Amino acid sequence: ALGDKKAILLAHHGHVIAGASIEESCSLAMLIERGAELQLAAIAAGTIAYLPPRLAREAHDWTLRPKRSQANFAYYARRALRNHPDALTS
Repeated sequence: ALGDKKAILLAHHGHVIAGASIEESCSLAMLIERGAELQLAAIAAGTIAYLPPRLAREAHDWTLRPKRSQANFAYYARRALRNHPDALTS
């Protein structure tokens, strides 16, 4: 179903992500969730203006840099552990 893509949106069911690493997959999942929230806010605000393809490609390429995915994953892991310190206890 993914073909050459890293993620797909499933109508009324969420999304499926297959990144190059766990860090990339987590980062993409968080971006999709944030994008969905922003999309709903934008629709409520009025007409949506589309990005020029060159700028969209630049943002896409920057978002998928491995160092960015690793840093983003580390941020969310620290936040989760701060909010749920008992998560690592057995």
